[in-house]
Amino acid sequence: MNYRSNIFFWKRLVLSVIALALMYFWYSGMMLHHIFDSPFYYKGADVTYWLMHWSGLPKLVLHNQFNAMAFDVLLIFSFIVSIAFIDKRGFTVLSGILLLFYQLQFNYKLGYHTHHLFGFHFALLPFYFKDTVFPHAVRLAGMLTCLSYAFAGFSKLFHGAWMVWDSFTNVLQNQHAAYLYFEPDTFRSQTVMWLIGHPWAGYGFFLCGMLLQLSFVTGLLTTRFHKWLACFIVLFHLMDWWLMNLGVFMGMVTLVWLFVYKPLKEAA
Repeated sequence: MNYRSNIFFWKRLVLSVIALALMYFWYSGMMLHHIFDSPFYYKGADVTYWLMHWSGLPKLVLHNQFNAMAFDVLLIFSFIVSIAFIDKRGFTVLSGILLLFYQLQFNYKLGYHTHHLFGFHFALLPFYFKDTVFPHAVRLAGMLTCLSYAFAGFSKLFHGAWMVWDSFTNVLQNQHAAYLYFEPDTFRSQTVMWLIGHPWAGYGFFLCGMLLQLSFVTGLLTTRFHKWLACFIVLFHLMDWWLMNLGVFMGMVTLVWLFVYKPLKEAA
């Protein structure tokens, strides 16, 4: 495998995963044409949402279900085209821009900021650069990923959540209230109920999660532990999915490729 074919292999893999994820979002009712008529218009304190709101683009795309569906089709089709024309960097950049716009509009109409596509954006980042600097772009995306996880860990540490013995128990009660009511007999519900009844165990899971996030500081200093960090991403989000019932597993695990990629020494 030469230099370019190695890049194209990872590019096809990442683009294919995102395309399949978007198709799953369509099936699950998470595309714009599913929520275009939501009464919410989230802007919050993020200037990005305000700029998008002032641009008038949401009014165009979310004007009716037809416009929203047309955008959703365009979004998925753009990734298919990017895979078909894998050597055309412009298609990949366009797909990334459309994906970002989809996430902003999805949050805008959902009524709060979600980060379920965060992993996709960082996973795509290296493919926006020329082949000659591709290994450096992978390293940049990996460092940004490490910063994100490390900051999440430091936030828990700084705000003192680790000092509250039953903090995770309270989170579980809030997070699973509806699920426990409608699905009380499932294995997940039984697991959650056991953790709620044994705060020390929930506290242990919380500490493990915080330490896993803090461990990403090492990725800013060296690539020696990248394989471990790749395993930590999978482990953390498996735990996140099982205990917190958060649907970000697919988006975040895509980041693993940034930590297992090995650049070839010479460009062909």
